[in-house]
Amino acid sequence: MLRTYDGCLYGFAGDQVEVQGYLELRTTFTDGTASRTESIRYLVVNASSAYNMLLGRPMLNRLGTVPSTRHMKMKLPDLTENVITIKSYQKEAKRCYENNLKTRRGVSMVTNRPPYINKVL
Repeated sequence: MLRTYDGCLYGFAGDQVEVQGYLELRTTFTDGTASRTESIRYLVVNASSAYNMLLGRPMLNRLGTVPSTRHMKMKLPDLTENVITIKSYQKEAKRCYENNLKTRRGVSMVTNRPPYINKVL
């Protein structure tokens, strides 16, 4: 089902990411009370990431989405102007992100602050 894609995709660090192709999928956004289905073009890439998918700014704008990375939520209107709230599982997202860092760089996340030491110089 993959179609060829001739463009280039660059990662957050400016490195080029291999694009294997793209496909159009009908995607439903729902919070259990309201829903909206849209056709979205997904690029399939060969990259190690903590994410399953990324929605770019053009798609977020087309959907009328208001994302909040701090709250790990996304709000968008359905076709009748009700608000759909998409929530993520924060503990699971943090675990995936930490695991991704460990496997990519051999880095461990510091989650606790060291104790405060009051020194007199």
